[in-house]
Amino acid sequence: MSGTTIRLARPGDEAALQAFLARHADSSLYLRYFLAKGGLVDEGKPLQGTYAAAFLGTDAVGLAMHNWQGGVFLQAPTHAADLASAAVDASGRALIALLGPYSQVEDAHRGLGERPATKRAKEGLFALGIDEMIGPAPASTSLACRLARSEDLPLLLEWRFSYEMESTGLPNNDSTREFAKNAIEGHVAREEAFLLEAEGEPVALCTLTARAFESIQVGGVWTPPKLRNRGYSRAVVAGMLREAARDGVTRAVLFTENPAARRSYEALGFRQIGDYGITIYTA
Repeated sequence: MSGTTIRLARPGDEAALQAFLARHADSSLYLRYFLAKGGLVDEGKPLQGTYAAAFLGTDAVGLAMHNWQGGVFLQAPTHAADLASAAVDASGRALIALLGPYSQVEDAHRGLGERPATKRAKEGLFALGIDEMIGPAPASTSLACRLARSEDLPLLLEWRFSYEMESTGLPNNDSTREFAKNAIEGHVAREEAFLLEAEGEPVALCTLTARAFESIQVGGVWTPPKLRNRGYSRAVVAGMLREAARDGVTRAVLFTENPAARRSYEALGFRQIGDYGITIYTA
């Protein structure tokens, strides 16, 4: 785009960046959330990162953020590779993943040299107005959804570790275990993790992975293999959405490539609105 300037974002750019991201709201939940909660100063703390932005005059027209865990998050209709490269170069961190609209992730991957990847996925991006959610009617009065608590962590650490290997494709090693530990501990501390219980026993987990204003992003949905095909994943997502609605949330988004998960979410009323890309690199 002629006249576009690419530079690191700095304090004072927040309004321009949020205005740009709001025009791509459903595919920008991570970035909107990190920007609102972590700000533009990168000290390596949770929810922080280094941002590279494209500006046309005073208007932001693209953004890449290299977050505290090593993932690059994109909303870059143009210059995806240049923005990703600028953020990675400035942060000094290893690049472990690219996430964002699928075509942008592919552009960035090619522009960064098509390094070896353990996962390259094109996932469906789904959205739902929560007031249009379809049930589900409780299967029995024994099912209840609640916030996860610190005393649940021994179980949730194992669940999240299994989730990262099965759903994200990370290897079975200490680095993945540490990544999973940090992720679920953060969600529990921020009251973003929800457990479904059947007769008082935990049977499914989901997390609120991002919130921006009236919208949330659903992720980390996990049911242990021996408890699957009983509607627990759908029930825990529905339970979390009901709780979010009480807090003023009106819209939810998520992404998945799993056919069974897709059917479950569509049964709740989610409809595909685009494609989301996830590329994970070898260590």
